[in-house]
Amino acid sequence: MKIIEIEWCSPEYQSELELRHDVLRGPLGLKLTPEELDGEHAQMHFGVLENDELVATLVAQPKSSGIVQFRQMAVRSDQQRSGKGTELIKHCEEKIREQGFSEVQLDARQTCVPFYEKLGYQPVGDVFERITLKHQKMVKKLS
Repeated sequence: MKIIEIEWCSPEYQSELELRHDVLRGPLGLKLTPEELDGEHAQMHFGVLENDELVATLVAQPKSSGIVQFRQMAVRSDQQRSGKGTELIKHCEEKIREQGFSEVQLDARQTCVPFYEKLGYQPVGDVFERITLKHQKMVKKLS
């Protein structure tokens, strides 16, 4: 397993888009739209490689001077519950901490809330609906 930073518009970025579609949007009958992808060049993209194949990905979007939002985390279905998602989150937290960020926010699908809670994320506010699924805003302070 190798964790990498993915360069925007690279071949790895194209693999990232395919993985995000396959895991997050395709099952809902949705596609990533140009509006959703607008601005991704200014965001940080991370991935997990297994035998040179992208099996997990996460996007980190700076929101303000100290806050980053994790979004579009996707782990290939045959790699879920393997620990790769946990390692990816921990790696990304360390990278953004090194860049001076002190808080991570994310909007977790309701089914993923226990995963994030195990990593120290706390629910904030009420459950809301996005792309036909219930979500929960979650926050973690980085020390």
